Amino acid sequence: MKYRIFRAALLGMSLLVSAQASIITINFDDPGMTNLVQVSNQYPNVTFSSVGGDVVLITSQNPPYLGSVPNLICTGTLGGPFPDCTHDLIVTFTNPVSNLSFGAYGNHTALGQAFGSLDISFVSGVVVTGIPLLVTHTNKCPLPAEDCYVDPVDLPYSGITQIVLHTTDEAGTAYDDFTFTQAATPNPEPSTLMLTGLCGIFWTGRRFLARKNRKNT
Repeated sequence: MKYRIFRAALLGMSLLVSAQASIITINFDDPGMTNLVQVSNQYPNVTFSSVGGDVVLITSQNPPYLGSVPNLICTGTLGGPFPDCTHDLIVTFTNPVSNLSFGAYGNHTALGQAFGSLDISFVSGVVVTGIPLLVTHTNKCPLPAEDCYVDPVDLPYSGITQIVLHTTDEAGTAYDDFTFTQAATPNPEPSTLMLTGLCGIFWTGRRFLARKNRKNT
């Protein structure tokens, strides 16, 4: 009997563990992700897209840019010779995420100035627009005007369902190393998980008492 109660409690606990959030990193360096390959829905629960007829493309420029080797992403025309990196980059999440961060590369914008802006949509329906994206250092590439080091973007918010990145940099902006926390699917409330475990214990106890009563009659 004690073993069965323990097993039922363990079931509830395992459901709780399975529903915990996980940290996900997308660095675009996976097998098959080579220069000028379109990035759309290759990663679970995330879609990358653009506007104005552009798509999101792999650009293999690490180094000289200093994201994870060898790839970044840029916007550009599918089948074109080189992505221009100037159109909006849209990242849409099937399940809301928290603590989203990523790196921006190749900006010509001066230190402390905005190389673009960001719009964030939340699961609540709230949309915040026009958040400035700033150049934060002056480390230069072998290319004299460009910055090969990362301009980091950190979004310490919960419930993000979509971001839209607008670059205003004269040469465009590339991106790499998206990291975020995403709840497991399905993601029941903790009270539901606890109730599941208690129901398992109650059901096991009822079966034991029913068998005991049959033996006594």
